[in-house]
Amino acid sequence: MMPASKTNVKKVPAKRKPRAKNVILTTPIVTKAEEGLKKVEAMVANERKALAAAKAKVDSARATAKKTARVADKNAVKRAAAAAEKLNAKLKASRAKVADTKAAVANAKALARIKASESAVKQKIAERSTALASKADTDLAKAVKLFEQRFKKKRLAANKLKLASIEKKLVAKHKQAVKQLGAKISDPKLAAAAKVSAKAPAKKAVAKKAPAKTAAVKKAVAKKAPAKKAVAKKAAAPAKKAPAKKAAAKKVVAKAPAKTAVAKKAPAKKAAAKKAPAKSKVVAAAPAEAPKSES
Repeated sequence: MMPASKTNVKKVPAKRKPRAKNVILTTPIVTKAEEGLKKVEAMVANERKALAAAKAKVDSARATAKKTARVADKNAVKRAAAAAEKLNAKLKASRAKVADTKAAVANAKALARIKASESAVKQKIAERSTALASKADTDLAKAVKLFEQRFKKKRLAANKLKLASIEKKLVAKHKQAVKQLGAKISDPKLAAAAKVSAKAPAKKAVAKKAPAKTAAVKKAVAKKAPAKKAVAKKAAAPAKKAPAKKAAAKKVVAKAPAKTAVAKKAPAKKAAAKKAPAKSKVVAAAPAEAPKSES
């Protein structure tokens, strides 16, 4: 199979921009030069007509002189030829004047264009100056706003650091004062409350920065409370050991039957021993000494 032939695609020529029309020049110098040119051109046209008429007159005079051969007709031919020559010279001068007038008009137009260009340049410069001034104001407002945002951000960060250091110093002073004053408090509950108050400012500051951490703080406080209960239980443990001593006293009474008799005679002392377990040892020791004295 033959390959498909490529179709030549003609590029469409880009449309040319239309030339800018010449600015209509209405300066006084140009109008005056154009009016002078029109007058000279009208004069040249009249002189051309007069010259053509003179040439026709010369031709007719020559034809008449050939027919008649008179001296008067020949003189008429000479007079007509002289007049035609004068008109021809005058026409040449007028044509030169037309050329000079056209040059003057061209010069006036060139000067007018130069002045128009200068005024256009000045106008464009003024417009650009106004536009740049307004743009400068807009850019300045944007720059000031951006600077304010950056300045506020940096200042907030610096203030946070300063506040953290100030808070740290003040909390340390507070803790030191609480420690010194807590040593003077005799009540342990009040002393514990003073210790908690020493830690409270730091906890409040943390709560302000991160409210989500309040739950963790509550859990920590809840964990500390059972610890205090454990300490209370340990303190109550020695009180529970007293019944063990009472059991030992009962064993001694079982070994000595005489002691039981004494114990039965004094039931009031047994009731007192139940109220105060620590004194049961002393009560049991007194009956033990009585049998020894009898033997």
